[in-house]
Amino acid sequence: MANRAARVSKRCPWAAAGWRRAGIALFPLLALAGCEGRDDLAASGCLPLRAPARVVLLQEAGLYQMRDASTLVLSAHPRDTSNDSFHGMRRVRTLPPGTPLEIKRLEQAWGFDVGKGRISAFGTAPQGEPFEYGWGGGTQIGRAPWEPASVPNLRAVQCGD
Repeated sequence: MANRAARVSKRCPWAAAGWRRAGIALFPLLALAGCEGRDDLAASGCLPLRAPARVVLLQEAGLYQMRDASTLVLSAHPRDTSNDSFHGMRRVRTLPPGTPLEIKRLEQAWGFDVGKGRISAFGTAPQGEPFEYGWGGGTQIGRAPWEPASVPNLRAVQCGD
């Protein structure tokens, strides 16, 4: 709990007084709903990649359109999305091994209610389409499609506070 209080004090100074004055359980829930954001991990050194960077896919990956979002989703192990139309998911195309990608930024979402959230790599595919790759969440990341098979499937990272 002390870590969470420090995070609120640091990132939501208007709510910090609530921790000191009212204790953990009593400060306004509506104020906390606004305590969320993203940390830039591009140069932090907590991930095995710094951004901006150019990476090359070592395994096949898929680019997917989620409903009408302008940013595509990159996913390892492409799949047939013919049964996913009710989710609004459509495969745009498959990227073969050897495809270069530009990684522009690395971010981790956070919020008072969830703590450390999703770790994402944002970049562009060879034809210029922007994408997001969900690398992990909390303090764990998976093996990215640009990393060799010798890299463990799950790894702990020390990002953020």
